[in-house]
Amino acid sequence: MKKILAFAGSNYSKSMNHQLVNYTASLIDDLEVNVLDIRKWDIPIYSIDMDPDQTPDLISKLIKQIGEYDGFIISSPEHNGGTPAFFKNILDWLSRRGKKVFADKPVLLMSTSPGGGGGATNRKFLEHTLPYQGANIAAAYGLPSFPQNMQDGKLNDEQLKELKAAIQQFTSALK
Repeated sequence: MKKILAFAGSNYSKSMNHQLVNYTASLIDDLEVNVLDIRKWDIPIYSIDMDPDQTPDLISKLIKQIGEYDGFIISSPEHNGGTPAFFKNILDWLSRRGKKVFADKPVLLMSTSPGGGGGATNRKFLEHTLPYQGANIAAAYGLPSFPQNMQDGKLNDEQLKELKAAIQQFTSALK
């Protein structure tokens, strides 16, 4: 059975993106999906002064975990049109510890926000940059207006249809 690692690039305790990751994981029946909660990770800000000797333990563990999975579901919020510093820092650490850490494995890249853009600006940035780290962006999904479209822990019909199409595209890339 194929194994999927899912996580949100947010350290907010009530993260909408973490909720979206959990919801997405619940829709996948025929694969093993493990949701990694990184919201409480405390990782020092990457500095070239730390190269190559000082890798935080959580980064080393994440690199090991990434190697054990066949694909990834990643959802990232957008802060001021860009990647949140918390997630960007993790990506910086990963890029310095393994050029192609995702090993060309499929990724379902997602984002959501309270606004109508659904994190599209950051998602486009990540669609461009993650392949440099070996991510094969097999599908992308953006959920706009999270509070209106996700109620009582469920997506409305239109958004659910779009998410299921993205999941299908992603899972097809796993085979």
